[in-house]
Amino acid sequence: MIVRKHLRWRRVVSKSRGFLSYIVALSSFVYILQRAELQRAEQGHHFDCLLIHLPFGVVAMLATALAIFLAFRNNSAYDRWWEARKIWGGIVNSSRTFGRQVMTLTSLSQEPTEAVAAYQKELIYRHIAWINALRLQLRKETTWDEIKPLLEPEEFDWAMQTQNHATQLVQKQGLRLADGRKQKLIIEARYLEILDETLTSLYDLQGKAERIKNTPLPRQYDYFPRVFLFLFVTLLPSGMITELKEVDSSWMVIPLATVVSYVFYVLMRVGEFNEDPFEGRFSDTPMTALCRTIEIDMREQLSETDLPPKLEPVDGILM
Repeated sequence: MIVRKHLRWRRVVSKSRGFLSYIVALSSFVYILQRAELQRAEQGHHFDCLLIHLPFGVVAMLATALAIFLAFRNNSAYDRWWEARKIWGGIVNSSRTFGRQVMTLTSLSQEPTEAVAAYQKELIYRHIAWINALRLQLRKETTWDEIKPLLEPEEFDWAMQTQNHATQLVQKQGLRLADGRKQKLIIEARYLEILDETLTSLYDLQGKAERIKNTPLPRQYDYFPRVFLFLFVTLLPSGMITELKEVDSSWMVIPLATVVSYVFYVLMRVGEFNEDPFEGRFSDTPMTALCRTIEIDMREQLSETDLPPKLEPVDGILM
């Protein structure tokens, strides 16, 4: 997620060099054709190129249709981006709640302190493994070594054999809570119900995140803006030069067409980036930083002092 106030234009432009090259080359070609037409006319030769006599009204109508599509698509994409951030905000809050419940409700047990402490650590470390497993799944990572230290070797091997690692880790938490009730580590059934409700809320948040990941925007909202943008930037220089030659400023078609086209291109790309906020790009939900925040908070709830450092933005970007 970008946290600095201003964007680095070098990064922005570097990701759109192909588009800029196309529009500059096309505008230059239209300008050259227009100059050639004028020179031929001065020499008394007839040279009429339809490419540079496009009415600007055609381009304006196309720009209107494109703007409508981009506005609708960007609004929908931003809603997905903001919902993703709210989901992970809910995961942060529910994780802290789960840690508090584990530490307080199991402390009421009459079992020896060592058994209670081991049980608390097991539940909290498994939860930390769950949030990281969810992050890795959403980003479609293939390396899972970072959650290995959080689980027992047998449990890690078992989790890696499942289809949905995060789902099964929460399932394991539920089973261990039931075992804690049988072993008198959770002394009352209502305490077990409270903890189970928190697990249910975590499942709900996981499902919401998976819904965003697995359900793209309707493809027509992606396809037609691309088609309209291509038509618009292709026809824009011809429509512009028709107006500019009236004021003897035909050369302005190159910078003006480039700027106007780039504005529409950036709008389209913003929607594309916001559409899927779980890809691990510089504008996406900072799941790594949020997982680290949760880990620090929950390990402090265990009274641990050897904590990992909080992740800070690098070059204004928090991952």
